[in-house]
Amino acid sequence: WSEIPGELLVFTSKGVEGRKKIAGFDLDGTIITTKSGKVFPTNTADWTIIFPQIPGKLKQLWRDGYKIVFFTNQNGIAKKKVSVPDFKVKIQRILDLLGVPTQVLISPGTGHYRKPCTGMWKYLLEKANQSVPVNKEECMYIGDAAGRPVNWETKKKKDFSCSDRTFAAKIDIKFYTPEEFFLGKKPAPFNWPVFNPRKLLDGDRPLFTPTSSNLTSNTPELIVMVGSPGSGKTTFAKEYLVPKGYTRINRDTLGTWQKCVSACRAALSQGKHVVVDNTNPDQESRKRYIECAKHAKVPVRCFVMDISLEHAKHNNAVREMTNTDSSYKHVGFMAFNSYK
Repeated sequence: WSEIPGELLVFTSKGVEGRKKIAGFDLDGTIITTKSGKVFPTNTADWTIIFPQIPGKLKQLWRDGYKIVFFTNQNGIAKKKVSVPDFKVKIQRILDLLGVPTQVLISPGTGHYRKPCTGMWKYLLEKANQSVPVNKEECMYIGDAAGRPVNWETKKKKDFSCSDRTFAAKIDIKFYTPEEFFLGKKPAPFNWPVFNPRKLLDGDRPLFTPTSSNLTSNTPELIVMVGSPGSGKTTFAKEYLVPKGYTRINRDTLGTWQKCVSACRAALSQGKHVVVDNTNPDQESRKRYIECAKHAKVPVRCFVMDISLEHAKHNNAVREMTNTDSSYKHVGFMAFNSYK
């Protein structure tokens, strides 16, 4: 066993060697399922190999020159629902039963090692393949989180996510579901996530519209930002307004809307340019600052973040996976409900 404390656990069984061909697999729902029939295991012994074809198929892959690697998210470890020592025993018992040299990379939390982020794959290439270069054309990844709709097969539930298929797409290798790979079934219908960040790279988009407007003002004014969590308000304000002399007012920093209003009034009374960097989802919240501008006799403009709700949720997820600011507060999906 080796680890990056709190971020990554790695088990390398006897006989594993660096190879140019990687056969990657998810664990839960792909290699094993629960004996109890429940969605989540009741204990570390609540597992069974999901298809009888699996051990033989893995051994054949090994003979064909593939390195077998399991990539698994185990957020239950971070949530203290599963202990690391117990999970290590579980992994070793699974590999003993499979009987094939296997490396297991485990993301125990929500950082950049968690699929569909590509941290585990990058770690494998850079630090866990004995410096053997990998040929992606000969690699594959198999997982059950494949974006399949309800009844993709008779009486089958909808996949809980598309994270495994997305993981394979991000690292640019072939993808199969367990049913396709182990049972030889035809590909089932599936849906990609609603938001595809790669599409943002297609074509040029203006920073703001209408483009005939001035982004900033030469005279004091108030700008009220509007947008859901994760829509980019703070990034926009810090990159484009604060450097131009705007005083940024933010509820996460000040704590209450009352303090924000007081700070806004004070800054405007001093002849400053002000940007209110809050979500401001309704008329009531925006009206408070409009009244401040009226009192100070300065113009007020509203900057609305023009992104979809799914885009904002994506940004929020990435922020939480990569965040290094200890003062950052978790934003749950309930906070997005005002923007549906």
